[in-house]
Amino acid sequence: MSASIKNEPEMNRREFVRTAVAGTAGLAFMELPSGKSDAVEKYPHWGEVVIIRDESVTKGPTINYSVIESMLDEGIKAFTNGGGWPSLIPYKTGETVGIKVNCERPRMTTQPKVVAALVNRLVGIGIPANKIVVWDADSERMLLSEMMGLSFRFKGLRVMGSDKLENPFDESKILDIQGKPTKLIRLLTDADHLINVPVLKNHFEAGITFALKNNLGGAGNSNKYRQGVFHLPPEEGNMIHKFAGRGRPIAERIALLNTAPDIKDKTRLIVGDALFGVCTWGPGGEPEFAYNGLIIGRDPVATDHQVRLIMENERKKRNLQFVPSSHVDEAIKLGLGAPIDEMKVNQINRTAKG
Repeated sequence: MSASIKNEPEMNRREFVRTAVAGTAGLAFMELPSGKSDAVEKYPHWGEVVIIRDESVTKGPTINYSVIESMLDEGIKAFTNGGGWPSLIPYKTGETVGIKVNCERPRMTTQPKVVAALVNRLVGIGIPANKIVVWDADSERMLLSEMMGLSFRFKGLRVMGSDKLENPFDESKILDIQGKPTKLIRLLTDADHLINVPVLKNHFEAGITFALKNNLGGAGNSNKYRQGVFHLPPEEGNMIHKFAGRGRPIAERIALLNTAPDIKDKTRLIVGDALFGVCTWGPGGEPEFAYNGLIIGRDPVATDHQVRLIMENERKKRNLQFVPSSHVDEAIKLGLGAPIDEMKVNQINRTAKG
């Protein structure tokens, strides 16, 4: 049964951008470029990334929650030069914080304990649990990943997939992605602040899937909806494409989505779940190595480039060719993050092997 509107995040009209009628189609389009874009204005923490690792955070498949919390605290302190959470999220009473997880592939999802640590810290700075929404596009996957258990731990916290909303799409915000009308889901547009929590995964055609690609879950509430916009048609004779019903990802369109104001202007933080990684059979494969880390930033280009380096290293160990991640390079062209030579990476290894 679809969730009642009363249980959905409150509509926030203050963030609505101006729209214009586009041609004879009569569609309202956001101010989103349909092709190349000038570089966007730089934002706080441009090009900055903190990678914090601690081998004691996992033992086999078991995750130590207390270590995650201490890693998160130390990582945020380093990232903000001591400013902490209040310097990242200028929260005002009544606002909503959306936490975008990645749960569409049940064998390799955002770990609930990472999300629990995030929610605990948000509540700790005075954000009510009922003003926090943990979301993704597919609610069934979220159930499989045990993410729903968070709502019992934090009273009032909402955990949901956009496919279960009675009215999932924000009809006032239809994007023009190179001539393809694309809707954003209300779980994204209703939020005042966004935290992106991707997972350390390779992608057999896109190279990697991390912060930039995780935002595809905000553009449509299913892979079927998105495939006509962000993927080419299936290639003849390609069994994977035939099974998936879509072809190769379109790198420039993935980057263009991330220029949408509801994503670019509201994202306060990226906390990449890099406890485990998959480097061979991504994005749907099982964990293949323990990286035991969190990748913290705000610049999606900077965080994703670090993941490219991690994946390249892991695939070299296995004598596998590295697949280019062209959408990261396209995002650099659009000014969504710092060029590679401007990135500043703070590596914190708490229990590194000698």
